[in-house]
Amino acid sequence: MMRILGFIGASVALVLSATGARAQTASAPSEFVSCPRARLSIYFASGQITASPEALALIGRISETAANCQPDRIDLVARIDARADGKRAVELALARLSAVADDLIAKGVSVESIRIAAQAAGPAPSPTFNQIDVLFKKTGDTADVAASPSAPLRTAPGEAI
Repeated sequence: MMRILGFIGASVALVLSATGARAQTASAPSEFVSCPRARLSIYFASGQITASPEALALIGRISETAANCQPDRIDLVARIDARADGKRAVELALARLSAVADDLIAKGVSVESIRIAAQAAGPAPSPTFNQIDVLFKKTGDTADVAASPSAPLRTAPGEAI
């Protein structure tokens, strides 16, 4: 389980590393720095508030990315699974949310831009327990054209595309 979490954390860190590298190549402060659009997940061990060294590095990269791209809003969503964390599930989720928010604030992210929420795990066992999801929101952001499904092309019979 820890190997899987380490692999997932490393994978997300690589994605953020590429995003951070792109953000650092901006040559002028007036240039637009894009924020990650995908949901970023930070995993915690069951019953633990303290993040692993890999998760701490990931939190640091997320916070640096947030400070560079200056999102209008950052949503932090705790996934709560009482099967994994027992009766302390809500308490642990709030402490994890606080740790991530504190790091964002320490890196210069505005307190007013952070929204915190919690979501209970579904009835079936899920690999999403014990995690904090981070979502960056910017006003006016549009989806990548390549990521959005395009409308089917319609042509008249015999018409070239």
